[in-house]
Amino acid sequence: MVEADSKVPQHILVIGAGAFGLGTTLSLLSKPAYNATRITIVDSSTQLPNPSGSSVDANRIVRADYAYVHYSRLAIEAQKLCRDTSAQGCGGEGRYHEPGFVLTADAGQGAYVSQALDSVLSLAAADGGLDLSKIKELHSQNDIRKATGYEEVSGSYGYANYNSGWADAESCVAYALKRIQKEGGDRVTIKSGARVERLSFSGDECTGVELADGESIKADLVILAAGAWSPTLIDLQGRCLATGQTLAFIDITDEEQAAMADRPTIMNLSRGMFIIPPRDNKLKIARHGFGYINPVQIPRRNIQPRLANGEITPERYEYVDVSVPKAGVPVPLEGQEALREALHELVPHMADRPFTRTRICWYCDTPTGDFLITYHPRHKSLFLATGGSGHGFKFFPVIGDKIVDAIEGNLDPLYAREWRWRCDEELQKIYGPEGFIGCEDGSRAGPKGMVLEDEMARTR
Repeated sequence: MVEADSKVPQHILVIGAGAFGLGTTLSLLSKPAYNATRITIVDSSTQLPNPSGSSVDANRIVRADYAYVHYSRLAIEAQKLCRDTSAQGCGGEGRYHEPGFVLTADAGQGAYVSQALDSVLSLAAADGGLDLSKIKELHSQNDIRKATGYEEVSGSYGYANYNSGWADAESCVAYALKRIQKEGGDRVTIKSGARVERLSFSGDECTGVELADGESIKADLVILAAGAWSPTLIDLQGRCLATGQTLAFIDITDEEQAAMADRPTIMNLSRGMFIIPPRDNKLKIARHGFGYINPVQIPRRNIQPRLANGEITPERYEYVDVSVPKAGVPVPLEGQEALREALHELVPHMADRPFTRTRICWYCDTPTGDFLITYHPRHKSLFLATGGSGHGFKFFPVIGDKIVDAIEGNLDPLYAREWRWRCDEELQKIYGPEGFIGCEDGSRAGPKGMVLEDEMARTR
């Protein structure tokens, strides 16, 4: 384990070129303590930014609208950097836009919305980085219509926060890659098309990885930041779950693009459906829900205890069910129908247009929606930076610094507690006897426990 008073690792291996992995690399490059450290980033995709990664899409919501104030504060830190729209700034070259965010709920289902409103109002009142005049409670559908510009709306209660916005996620990842290549020079190696077959161990210490092509990479510290693929590489059962979320695009006209471009994102938490302002004549409709799971049996390393004489018994592997992302498949009929219903509700004149593209976006969910940013308790030199739970991207500008703080043992105790490795007993109290089948952070909606293959079969 690398701690604050330990020797600085000479070689750090980062698994995953998404927001957490790239953010961590940028933070390491900015710190003089790591000037002599080599960094290798591996990602399974032959194309970077990885089109299958949850950090890559036409747009992602950037907002401080949380029921939990500590996430609101962290999001405000990130937004301050996003607002730098100079050519070299985080939000430059069209990477960030701030037309606002409207969060709604159906009657009697607005608990999370009310809590989020309380969070942003309290921070605005305390001069916590939000403009109070840009936050407005919405008490009726007519209020929501005025706030969004949509003639038809979803939900009967909510609020508008015009401090919030959205980012071109793919461009942000590409921007980070360019910065790493420029600032890292010969110290950083980025290997695309490098699928990790397994982690390598010497006893209980993680020493690197073995790639699918047979190559071995050794490192003093391994940072697992593989998003929804993280649970396939190490036992995270009960802590991280790959869930597939539905989204689709429809074509719109130049006139429609101009009319909708500056409207706020609108999201109904009772059903999880949301629309982000369109770009390039493409309108995205998506669902933030419990998602689909794709259980697959994979081999899992079973660590054996040391013998009384100190010897280590041979490794054993057992097969366990793990939800594994399945990239490149269309959204099942259930998801398409839910997306179509939301279009009928919000933009009925566009609702019957064909989907030009559908996609399943794979989250790495945790039971509480909190990230998993900590050392693995059983494997030395293995650090976990995962569990984005569908909201990690918005922290891209600052999450790397927090991850490096955690690596060094300097993370703010509040975040260290929220992002810790939770024991089995605590987890079982959270998700109960049914097991971990969905994130219970209060922001999810829709059916729970849907199995992707079952839903795909219904589509066929």
